[in-house]
Amino acid sequence: MVWVLRRGREPFIQIGPVIMRKKAAVTFMVLFLVGICLGAAREWLSGNIGGPPLEKADQAKPREALPEKAIPPAAEVKPVTVTVYFSDGDAMYLKPEQRMLDDAAADTVEVVISELIQGPEDENLIRTVPSNARLRKVWINGGVAYVDFSREFQTEHWGGSTGDTFTLFSVVNSLTELPGIDAVQFLVEGEIEEAILGHNDTTEPIFRREDLISRE
Repeated sequence: MVWVLRRGREPFIQIGPVIMRKKAAVTFMVLFLVGICLGAAREWLSGNIGGPPLEKADQAKPREALPEKAIPPAAEVKPVTVTVYFSDGDAMYLKPEQRMLDDAAADTVEVVISELIQGPEDENLIRTVPSNARLRKVWINGGVAYVDFSREFQTEHWGGSTGDTFTLFSVVNSLTELPGIDAVQFLVEGEIEEAILGHNDTTEPIFRREDLISRE
């Protein structure tokens, strides 16, 4: 298409296809740029184009070293000493022997009975409890230690009123050395008997006798 315009006397001619080519070029450039933007957006969403690298937490702020905690020294374990009583060679008095406990947390009542069953270390002293007797159970209530022996405590005993007295009071005087124990109630196989060893009354708790002790 050709348009003829007049400017004064001379005609001015403008060719239509030239204008259309310019419009087409502009349209192509716009579409090209839109295509680039869409492609970039597609690449971003698909993860092909990475963003700025993130600082790792460890790299962003160096960790400060924690102060070392001081380890408190182990509590000093104080040895525990118990006293057990055995008969002297003349069966006149009870004499003490000391025992050092390796385990401070051990049940001291059970330890005392165990030491009495094992017998004296001094060869001049005499055992007071049969070696094959066994402690079945022990408990403390109201200052009284309830000591339950096996039947051998009774059947394997050597007898006699003196032997009866020294056996019972070796146990009583040894256990009343411990805090919180004032007397001992004897049982055999879980039962309280009138006279476990045949002479002394054992139906009630027995209290300590200082007059039987010789500390020389």
